[in-house]
Amino acid sequence: MVEGSGQIETGKDRGHLLWAWVLTLLLGALDWIWADRIGLTVVGWLRVSCMLIILLAIGFGYGYSGRSRRLSDAGNYAALWVAFSAAGAISTYLAATFAMPLRDVELVAIDASMGFHWLAWSQFIGAHRAIEVPLFFAYFTFLPQIVGSILYFAHTGQTSRNAEMIWIAMLSLIATTIVSGFLPAVGPYVHFFGRQTEDIVVLMSLRAGGAHTFAIDRLQGIITFPSYHTVLAIIFIYVHRPPSRSFVPVAILNGLMLLGIPSEGHHYLIDMISGALVAAVCIAVVRGAMGPRAERVAPAISRQERARA
Repeated sequence: MVEGSGQIETGKDRGHLLWAWVLTLLLGALDWIWADRIGLTVVGWLRVSCMLIILLAIGFGYGYSGRSRRLSDAGNYAALWVAFSAAGAISTYLAATFAMPLRDVELVAIDASMGFHWLAWSQFIGAHRAIEVPLFFAYFTFLPQIVGSILYFAHTGQTSRNAEMIWIAMLSLIATTIVSGFLPAVGPYVHFFGRQTEDIVVLMSLRAGGAHTFAIDRLQGIITFPSYHTVLAIIFIYVHRPPSRSFVPVAILNGLMLLGIPSEGHHYLIDMISGALVAAVCIAVVRGAMGPRAERVAPAISRQERARA
């Protein structure tokens, strides 16, 4: 079936989506078993469940009927992002219960050996409002960028780019969760100032053990090392790579995000370096598994768009 965008649905595209759901369900099952064993309860599933049902209905309905491959892709990948984000967030909480020794002293020393001092950098950014404001806003664009990327790739028929984005994000989150479980840290803001933020309160509570109850829509990002924000910024730049027309604005926005991660996200420099390494490895794995298909989609779309113009 050929849509107006020129994208042809293939068994490989469906396979990427199916196996991503398999991984998500396996992670969810592991979360459920692990949480039950340690007394961690997650509540408030009604909103997430309703969102999943609506998105899956859009994905299945428009795909099965053949009315719109674009809406089908958007619904399917949005539903997958919602499901895996929930399962992945719970996994980060479970990994925190390992309660391994905090590694902030070592991370500060590694930063210092590279000539980076978080306090000096943070004070410099804070003293220049014209720099701090765009970095602050760029740092918090990861959710709009996920939604925007799903819609853009679905609209332009770049199904393989959507598949790349979710697979790299999934593998990277699993990797960062495992590393953070064995090498936890509270981050430079808490380490230097001793002021516990909401996410660190949650982290320390999990490390203390005992039964806990959390709402699924209020889960905090508690990973410091490696930086998952760094992973996401690199993923966005990579999946919007040329010949995608969105590359330049996305690269600029995520360049700002990367600059803002130490000050706005309270991360060490080594957090970012390790996050970049995780992203690079996962990109290589996904690129090797999916092959060159994603490279051929956008040019074909562009030619058809020019023919219609």
